[in-house]
Parts: sequence; C-alpha cells; structure tokens
Amino acid sequence: MEPYNIVNIQEIAAFRKSASYKGEIAVFTSDTGTKFLLFENKSVYLNAFSYILVLSGRATLLVDSAEYPLDAHSLCILSPLHLTNFHQVSDDFQCLCLCSHKNFIDRLPILNIQHRIARRMNMYHYPIVQISEEEKLLLTTSMEDLRIQLSRTEHSYQLEMIQNALIRYYLEIDNILDNKEIDETTEGVPQTRYAYILRKFITLLMLHYKTEHSVPFYAREMNITPQYLTSIIKSQTGRSVNNFIYEMLYSEARNLLALSEFSIQQIASELQFSDQASFSKFFKRWAGISPLEFRNVMAKSKK
Repeated sequence: MEPYNIVNIQEIAAFRKSASYKGEIAVFTSDTGTKFLLFENKSVYLNAFSYILVLSGRATLLVDSAEYPLDAHSLCILSPLHLTNFHQVSDDFQCLCLCSHKNFIDRLPILNIQHRIARRMNMYHYPIVQISEEEKLLLTTSMEDLRIQLSRTEHSYQLEMIQNALIRYYLEIDNILDNKEIDETTEGVPQTRYAYILRKFITLLMLHYKTEHSVPFYAREMNITPQYLTSIIKSQTGRSVNNFIYEMLYSEARNLLALSEFSIQQIASELQFSDQASFSKFFKRWAGISPLEFRNVMAKSKK
C-alpha cells in the first residue's frame, strides 16, 4: 500500500512558506511557475477543505478524473478527499491557498456554518468558480488577513482572531456564490447515482472516521449493502472503502503525533482503537515505524 495518499495540512504546509495553526488551518502562497508543486508533484487526497485562488498565469487542475483550466480569475473550492494535482503550469502561475480541517470549522462560533460546508460539498463535481477582479481582491485581502492572524503567536486572543478572520472569509465566499449560477455538472453531464454515492460516502467519512471503522456502518447509513458500496467506490476511485477509512485514520494519527501533546494511549483512544497495542500495530503497518519513533522523528525535524 502507498502511504501519504491522504495528506494533512501540516504535511502540505511543510513544503510551502506558510502560516499555520496546530495543523488545523494554514494559508500559503505557491512557488511561481513550474516550481509549483502541491505535494511532491503527486496526486493526493487532502484531509481539509481547501480554497485555491489563482493570482496569475494558467494551469490545469486535475480533480479525480476531470481536468479544469485555470486562469487569473479562477477560484478552486475543494472538499476533503478530492484527488488533486496540477499540470500544464505556465511560467508565471501562482496561487494563494487556504486549507482548513473540518474539526476547526466545527468550532467556529457562528450559526449555520454547517450549511456552508454542505454547499461546498455540493460543488464536488464542478469545483471551479470564475470571479471578477474586485472579488479576487476581496478574497486576497481576506486570506492575507487570516495569514497575519496565524502568524501572531504571541497574541493573547490568537485563536479568536483566527476564527473571526476565517468567518469574514467565509462570508465573502458566500456573497460571491450567492450571486453566481453554480454549475453542478461536469461538461454538461449530470451527476450519476454512482457519483452521488461517492459524495455521500465522503461526507459520512468526514463525520465518522474516528469512531466508525467498518464498511457496514457506512453502507447502513446509505441504505445499501456493503458489497454494493464497495463496488461503487472501487469503480469511481480505484480504491476500496477500507482503504479510505484506514488512510483517514493514518492521516489523523500522523497529525496528532506531530502536533498534539496526547500520549500514544490517548491518541489510540481518540481514534477509537481497542487499545494502544492495536493502534501501534496499525500505525507501524502504514508508516513502517512505531508511533513513538514517528513522534521522535517529527520532533527532531522541528529543531
């Protein structure tokens, strides 16, 4: 199996000049032109809601099996587990990126935030919005303000400042989307039932992956058989349902080991493993090293 097919915010931020908060939210500007790499030039699933604002140049965004042309007035709105990469990047291509973990968004002190997330998920099959120069300036200003708040580590109310800046950004996004016709088809082809089931599975996975590790749970929630769910996910992504579940757990485990002060036992409990031994066995199977060894490597890399 291939590790790092699902990557977390901290791992993306490590490759970029970024400002981040506890691996839960980050803002970064890409390198310019062909030097731009999202993550070692691999197609990846990013465990976050991501907003990519093109500042200059042209490129092609590859999302799952579809290609989308990007220019200096493109905004990409990506849900967790979009398989994403860039190619055909022009020499002057550059973008500004905001990535936020669902857990951070869930804690925002604002009503109706969940419908905003649901709306982003509804754009799963056409994640590109063309914006005006004025809208681009507003979003750039909001994202840069968020980056400033992320860098103010000595501020007594840094978390509240970050949350307020993110809420302002979401309100700007909502205002833009409220005034646009969002095409939820790909090249005029309506979403199929298979595509709907994939989107529904991803939504459920984001909500329950820490507590529910079995295929039957997700199948029951969707009123279909485990076999049917498995065959659809495999046909749509080339990957199994179990593979998605386990990689989500592995991604979250890496994040907690690298950034939290939780003990190995606490992380095992947080991710609903029966005991520390079963968690350690799971982690070593994916990483090739134990959780403690991984934590030590990450600690050394920060020095």
